[in-house]
Amino acid sequence: MAVPFVSVQELPHRLGRTNPTRQVQGGTVTTADTTTGTTTRVETVHPRDPRVQPVLEDLVHEYSTRYSDIEGHDARSEVYSNLEVYTAEQQGTFVLLLDGEIALAAGAGKRLDDDTIEFKKIWTNPERRGEGLGSRLLAALEDAARELGYRKVFLTTGPRQPEADRLYERNGYTAHFTPGAYTVHPYTKALVPEADGTTLPAGLEKIGVDFNELVGGKPKVAEAQATHDFEPTSVNTDIRGTGAGESGVGPGSGKVAQDARPARRIIRRRNYGRWIFATIALFLVAQFVVSMFKNPNWHWDVFAQYVFSKAIVDGVVLTLALTAIAAVIGFVLGAVLAVMKMSDSPILQSLASGYIWFFRAVPLVVQLVVWYNLGYLWPTLGFGTPFTTDFWLYEFNTVTLISAFTAAILGLSLHEAAYSAEIIRGGLLAVDQGQLEASRALGLPRATRFFRIVLPQALRSIVPNAFNSVIGLVKGTSVVFIVALPELFYTAQVIYNRNQMVIPLLLVTVAWYAVITTALNIVQFYIERHYAKGHERELPPTPFQRIQRWFGARRPNPVPVPTGAGSASAPASRASASSPVTGTR
Repeated sequence: MAVPFVSVQELPHRLGRTNPTRQVQGGTVTTADTTTGTTTRVETVHPRDPRVQPVLEDLVHEYSTRYSDIEGHDARSEVYSNLEVYTAEQQGTFVLLLDGEIALAAGAGKRLDDDTIEFKKIWTNPERRGEGLGSRLLAALEDAARELGYRKVFLTTGPRQPEADRLYERNGYTAHFTPGAYTVHPYTKALVPEADGTTLPAGLEKIGVDFNELVGGKPKVAEAQATHDFEPTSVNTDIRGTGAGESGVGPGSGKVAQDARPARRIIRRRNYGRWIFATIALFLVAQFVVSMFKNPNWHWDVFAQYVFSKAIVDGVVLTLALTAIAAVIGFVLGAVLAVMKMSDSPILQSLASGYIWFFRAVPLVVQLVVWYNLGYLWPTLGFGTPFTTDFWLYEFNTVTLISAFTAAILGLSLHEAAYSAEIIRGGLLAVDQGQLEASRALGLPRATRFFRIVLPQALRSIVPNAFNSVIGLVKGTSVVFIVALPELFYTAQVIYNRNQMVIPLLLVTVAWYAVITTALNIVQFYIERHYAKGHERELPPTPFQRIQRWFGARRPNPVPVPTGAGSASAPASRASASSPVTGTR
């Protein structure tokens, strides 16, 4: 089923107005939001239910996308085969988390042994990721497993689902693989306090497929123990954990017969040209850095003397003050100009267009000089009768009013507003018009439409360009030396005009500009990462996460003891230990 307008449907969750109550009626668990009137419900369904079809299709697409380089595995056959094991008749379950008739999340479970259920086909709606749906689904699956009498959960995911690893670890699952290993990732969890959720089920102590050894979709046969109740002619190596391919041998089946062709190791492609160019580039950079620090003409002692001197630090503070004030005024005025230019009024459109044209056409240094010398054109300014200076209610001296600092703020702010207006207008125009039409059809107030639907989506386009403009503004403050304002660059000029140490003082300004720009880049990264939620399948890793990946370090997560109890009934079907891949965020 298509999702006609997901952003509007998720509006109550984004507003944070949630007051859920939970009701159980028959086989349906309904969570109602008493504030907004919206409901989500958990239903146990048959895997052939029509509402399951879009879920399976999206799983096929995700598996095909993430594992397209592994030959011989048909994602469709793996997803759709042997669905009957997820029915109550075979001691399995298939759970949907629904909003109306729209599937928000889904997952299935099948019998692994008398005490253990295996979770598979974990999925969340791509348009609703980042809302905690994966954790809610796991809780619903665990409740269903307890009702079936299971005491433990076993599941696996592939090495290309870091978001799945985070989901399982966050919900108390114990990992059974070496961090950084390119293998199947198994997890376990206890469903009742007396069960041991920290060990793998019997026979699966050495489960795993080395993805580096896959050729044509046929991995080397993993070491398996005969102590478990599996078919002796095959070993399960469902590398993607789709939950399908549980019987039969061949492409997409998830099993490899003992007489399968010998597996060969994949050898990474050798990019000799790239290595050569990278080596040359590193050599040139190293040569330049070494020559800089060994060359006495750079006068690094002078650099160290002035980089934290009081005059330079005061200049940095003034630079930051000019940037902050001009950026705030510029973006506020720019937002007004953007709305004026997008309005239906030809007068407002013309005024906004004229302002933007003029201030983008006139160089900033010219604007600063004019504002600083405004007293030459109008010696006095005041409030009084329009179109005349004969009767002033209040007047003041222009030279006294517009100091060097005021002239700098006026010039930088008005100049910045012209560029900010186009940045904001471009971001607003980037929002899909269908969002506006759907929100109007729902009767949402204009302010709600703008601040809760349009603006959050527009900010994804506005933020990168806005920060680029602010970074340019930081360096643009250097032109206020024309009005003798002692910001960073002007202060350095005064010092090197006195001691003739031009290069070391210029290096001081470069170092401070680099520090300010780096700080702004870090802020920009986290703001962009925030607004990428719900739009990206996987958020970009933070610097700390990158370091963790480089060194393969990951802290073990303790398993909290879950509450609740379930009977120790013994389901009677047999299932192999295949591995689920999750699309959950």
